[in-house]
Amino acid sequence: MSVIKFDPHQSNFMIHGDRRFFLISLDNSTFLVRDNCPHRGGPLHLGYFNCQNNAIVCPWHNSAVSVHRLQQLAMPLVWRNDVAIAVIPGAESTPIAFKHRYIMVYPEIGCNGG
Repeated sequence: MSVIKFDPHQSNFMIHGDRRFFLISLDNSTFLVRDNCPHRGGPLHLGYFNCQNNAIVCPWHNSAVSVHRLQQLAMPLVWRNDVAIAVIPGAESTPIAFKHRYIMVYPEIGCNGG
């Protein structure tokens, strides 16, 4: 297991070995979720939010992943001032890369008339 500290203002995307994760705000909380769509591994951070179904729609095959499911599968995340601390299963020696990427999924845009 790896305990990782990072600044979410600088890095919103993480690669841990062959797994990708991104930060997303859902229901007034921020979660660190896997970037892989369960259907075929598509990049969820490039999907769009479906307000009616409360789900992220994968850009590859239009598979929807519910917010509830994403919240259940999210990595444990603790906030300490402006630093996020995540617990990621896997070997501590697994290489980690932090990036700042454009996250297309924003539930608050368009869902409440915004």
